[in-house]
Amino acid sequence: MIDGALVWQRQQKSILNELVTFAAVCLSAPLAYVVITGMLTWPIVGLWILNTLFFSSAIFTVKLRKVRTASIAPGLIFHALATCMVVLLWYIHWLLPVTAAAFGVAVLKFGLIMWQKDWYINTKIQYGALLETSASLLFLAIASLSLLPPYLK
Repeated sequence: MIDGALVWQRQQKSILNELVTFAAVCLSAPLAYVVITGMLTWPIVGLWILNTLFFSSAIFTVKLRKVRTASIAPGLIFHALATCMVVLLWYIHWLLPVTAAAFGVAVLKFGLIMWQKDWYINTKIQYGALLETSASLLFLAIASLSLLPPYLK
């Protein structure tokens, strides 16, 4: 409903709208879990928040490629707040340490882009997409392997 209201007000490109969209897309996994198991646990909610934060981090890197939205301040603020949230989720035991550490991929990706900002802004879109995809696959691998039962590790 929030997404629909923001689109109606012609703010479909706002950061808030994009965050809501990523949160909604990432919600599909916990909902599938609830359908299969019949219960919702706090670690599943923590994983949903982690996924939302990770994939939302791309909002701030992609916006750097446009002259109109090229400020690094929103990205720095988001990554600092998101890192604090992930540490809090680990602290309250909603995430395992290695699962929480998977967010480090987003922080490293953002750091790499800040270090090579001119390259990132001017490179072909395929290379930016390759960087985003590679970071997502690495995040997926770390988070997935950290959630395996002990007898499968």
